[in-house]
Amino acid sequence: MVNTQYLVKKTLLGAALASIGLLINSSAWAQTSEYKKAQLANAETGPTVDTLLYSMQHLHPYTKAIKEGAVQANADLDIANSAFDPYLEHDSFSRVTGYYDGTSLQQRIVKPLEDYNASVFTEYRVTDGNFPVYEQQYETQSAGEASVGIAFSLLKGREINKQRLGVTNARLDLMLWEVQANTMLNDFIYKGLVNYLTWYESSLQVEAVESLLATTSLREEAIATRVERGDLAQISLTEFRANLLEQRLLVEKLKQTRDGYAHALSYYLRDSDGHVINMPPATKVPEDIAWPLWVGDTQLSALRKQIAEHPALKSMRVAQEQTQNKVKLANNALLPKLDLKASIAKDIGSGSQTLDQVESKIGLSFSYPLGNRKAKAEVAKAKSKDRELSLKISAMEESLVQSFEQAYTYWVQAKNVTKLQQENAELAKTLSGMERQRFSAGDSNMFLLNARTSTEIKAEMKHIEAKVDLLKAELSLYKIVALLPTLNVK
Repeated sequence: MVNTQYLVKKTLLGAALASIGLLINSSAWAQTSEYKKAQLANAETGPTVDTLLYSMQHLHPYTKAIKEGAVQANADLDIANSAFDPYLEHDSFSRVTGYYDGTSLQQRIVKPLEDYNASVFTEYRVTDGNFPVYEQQYETQSAGEASVGIAFSLLKGREINKQRLGVTNARLDLMLWEVQANTMLNDFIYKGLVNYLTWYESSLQVEAVESLLATTSLREEAIATRVERGDLAQISLTEFRANLLEQRLLVEKLKQTRDGYAHALSYYLRDSDGHVINMPPATKVPEDIAWPLWVGDTQLSALRKQIAEHPALKSMRVAQEQTQNKVKLANNALLPKLDLKASIAKDIGSGSQTLDQVESKIGLSFSYPLGNRKAKAEVAKAKSKDRELSLKISAMEESLVQSFEQAYTYWVQAKNVTKLQQENAELAKTLSGMERQRFSAGDSNMFLLNARTSTEIKAEMKHIEAKVDLLKAELSLYKIVALLPTLNVK
């Protein structure tokens, strides 16, 4: 069985964690806000990750739409609590024809209570005229009768009823909104960061190839001079220019990819009014992207523990709690109804002496349905749903653990690949430099020089791809445990 207090504490803890990235004190927040707006407006350098997070968490209309769910969930809770608001009742009747001319007016204020299906009431009634003997209970003294009383249930409705269940479920719905909002924010931030990393990778590759291309272009004039002197054959210059053209074509293809991802990234960049900030395609990559994620032994242990608090599991636990409440309500329907009502009344004014004294009244009402098939079926259905959710929670937790361990294995491999690709890029750069020296000394040919240059470019591109792939692997670990909404904007 799910403990409600446990769910409340854990959900509040999750909400507190999520608020780390969303709530900052006003003075510091104002400074951060202005700084981020300035960064978003900078057309020369692309945004850092914390700038992107600021935009997604606080400026994007999708995030604002998610926050509106809190207003609706709290409104539903207020609606449920309104079942215990006091209310006014009025009854009256008058004999307009016949021998008797009695008139009766009666008003009461009732305040329902959450415990024991109880309610307290105060009542005032006054009558005038004559009543037949079988309606003497309506008679009051000249100024009327005032009374107070209480009514509550002894069996059916004592522990639970639809009104109290409505409040409980509304509170659970608020908890459910919190975990669902966390899930939506987690997915939204993940998509934004994946777009950012893809743009970052393609931009780095463009800059790397352009840098190598600039160095290579400087050698064209020297090679042309050697051809004119007869030191090299004309085909050497032709081969060089063909290789240079291939590199330029590669740069243009990389720019095409970069520019496409720049437009995709613009969707997540917003100004203070929530409008899209179109990032220029040729925007440079910032020197430090301010990557907020970190993975180490200590952090891995914390991430694994966070699996038990995953929003998907919390959502199922809330649904299970609501199902168990249905079981309680269905069991309540099987009980006989036994209600007690007690009141004290005092007549005021002049009239019959039989009404002078304070009157105390106690009443009992009893009923019991002879057929309980509906209630029994509802109990069996709700219990089956409870067992179903327990099994689904277990399966979901196992699936999350499996997904995390799979992502962890990929992250370990990504670290190793990044290290090897870095060594490969450094080695390719060294070999390319040595080949240029050999070519200048006449100990090599253009075919080998072009091959070394192409290998250097490919190695550097793979190194960049491996670095970004490692960042994506770290991102996946945080995404699986749904901790992306807790990322703080520095």
